Amino acid sequence: MRTVINIFMTVGLVFCQTGCWVKEEVGKRMQADIVALQAELDVVKSAHSNQKAELQKRIQEADKQIVELVKIIGEYRRATGRNAADVGVDIERIKTQLMEVKGRLEVNEHRLDEVEKKLSAMHKDVSEKMSAAQKLSEEESEKARLENEAAKNKKPPDPLAAIKRPQKKENFYKLAYGLLEAGQVVAARTLFEEFLEKWPNDAYSDNALYWIGESYYAEKDYRLAALTFQRVRTDFVKGDKSKDALLKLGFCFFAMEKYKESLPFLREFVKRFGKTALAKKAKKKIAEAEKRLKKSK
Repeated sequence: MRTVINIFMTVGLVFCQTGCWVKEEVGKRMQADIVALQAELDVVKSAHSNQKAELQKRIQEADKQIVELVKIIGEYRRATGRNAADVGVDIERIKTQLMEVKGRLEVNEHRLDEVEKKLSAMHKDVSEKMSAAQKLSEEESEKARLENEAAKNKKPPDPLAAIKRPQKKENFYKLAYGLLEAGQVVAARTLFEEFLEKWPNDAYSDNALYWIGESYYAEKDYRLAALTFQRVRTDFVKGDKSKDALLKLGFCFFAMEKYKESLPFLREFVKRFGKTALAKKAKKKIAEAEKRLKKSK
C-alpha cells in the first residue's frame, strides 16, 4: 500500500506540473512524462490484479481450513472424550481467530477494489492529458513551421542601409575589407557582393569573391564556403586567390568531416606549392585526415 500511495503522490505532482501548457519542447517533454507515468500505472494495475487474485485464493483457503479444523476437532473430541464445553471453547477460539484472518483479508480486498477504482480514474485522466499534450504539440509545431516560413520569405534588412557606398572601386573594396577585419562578416559580405555586381571583371574581383568565401567559413557554413572557393578557382583561374582557394577547399571538406574528399585538394596544394609556408598547414591536415580515416576503418 505504501508503494501505491507514493505513486499517487507522484501522479499528483505530474498533473500539477502539467496544469499549464507552454512551449512545444515543454509539451513534448510533458507528453513523454505522461507516457512513462501511464506505463507505470499499467504495471501497478497488473500488480494489483495479482494481489487481488492472491487475496481471493487465501480467503478460499481460510474457509476450507475452518471446515477442516472443525472436522479435526470433532474427531479429536470423540477420541479423547474431553468435556464438550472445553472442546466447544477451543472450537470457538479457533473459529474466531480464523474469522479475524478472513476479515482482514476481506478488508484488504475492499481496499484493493478502491485502489482499482482510483487507478481507473487516473488512467482516464492520463489519457485525456496525453491527448491534450499531443494536440498542443501539433499546434506548437504548426506555429513554429509558419514562423519559419515567414522568416524565410522575409527579406533580410540591409546591414549597411545607413552607410553611403563609395563611388570609387578602390574605396569600395577597402570599406568591405575593413568591415571583414572588424568582424562584421555579414556587412562585409554584402559589400563584396555589391562590388562583384558593379565590377565583375576587375583586378579585385577574384579577391572579393574569395573574401565572400572566407565570410562563410568564419560563420562555419563550410558548404557555402566550399562552393564559393570553387568559383574562385573556376572563374578566376589565373587570379591571385586561386592558390588560397585550393587550400581552403581542403579545409572546408575537413571541417565537414569529409576527410576523404579533403585529401585531393590538400595533396594538390602541397604538390604545386610545397615550398610555401602554407604547405606546412596542408601537410598537417593531410596527416590528421589520414589518421582519422584509418581510425574509422
